[in-house]
Amino acid sequence: MDANRLLDSVELFGNRMFTVAEGKGSEPIVQCPGWSVDDSMAHVGRVYGAVTSVIESESLEKPTAPFPTPPENNHREWAMGKFSILLEVLSNSDPMTPVWTWGKDQDVGFFIRRMTHETLLHMRDVEFVIDEFIEVNGEVACDGIDEYIDGALQHSMNPNKEFFYPDGSIHLHRTDGEGEWLIKPLGNEIVITREHAKGDVAVRGNAIALLLYLWGRDPQDLEIFGEPELAQAWGSLAP
Repeated sequence: MDANRLLDSVELFGNRMFTVAEGKGSEPIVQCPGWSVDDSMAHVGRVYGAVTSVIESESLEKPTAPFPTPPENNHREWAMGKFSILLEVLSNSDPMTPVWTWGKDQDVGFFIRRMTHETLLHMRDVEFVIDEFIEVNGEVACDGIDEYIDGALQHSMNPNKEFFYPDGSIHLHRTDGEGEWLIKPLGNEIVITREHAKGDVAVRGNAIALLLYLWGRDPQDLEIFGEPELAQAWGSLAP
């Protein structure tokens, strides 16, 4: 997806997230048991600070200590500051600039994409507190599905991580536009085809619902065909 479109999206999602989070620091994040809004703010602030540091290093070497430490209080305000700096750095960088990442793409474009969908996910988490949700462009959410499958489902910041997949294939079917995926486990690897094909289980829904499902959230507007346990297993792999 075009980097400018992703940059517009991450700015929209971030501004919405921080607006909704104002004054709600102690409210629980239903989708992340044990977390409050304040915890979510500390998390995104650490991520934004780390990514900014990696890009500004202009290095292909993995950083030794990339994550900043949040303050004891005012996590939302701290995270907003980190987000503002990140937006400036992303906007002023060529997406093709080589830089270390934990994915297969070693460039700034990886982080533009990653931060868009990281922010989308946590925006939705915070929106659940007020049960009011802005509309998310289906193509952006669909890109998030691809980004998850090509990224977190197969790559990790921990180079020693072993990936284990459920014993059965899954077919994902997007209902609000083009988008179908068949994911087959093959030992510690997966084979992915973007086609209409039968899996051992099928999960059907719009792009944002499928994206939330893959990241371990529990959207209500999904259809599951096949074993619910297998669908739950595939929806529980996100780090």
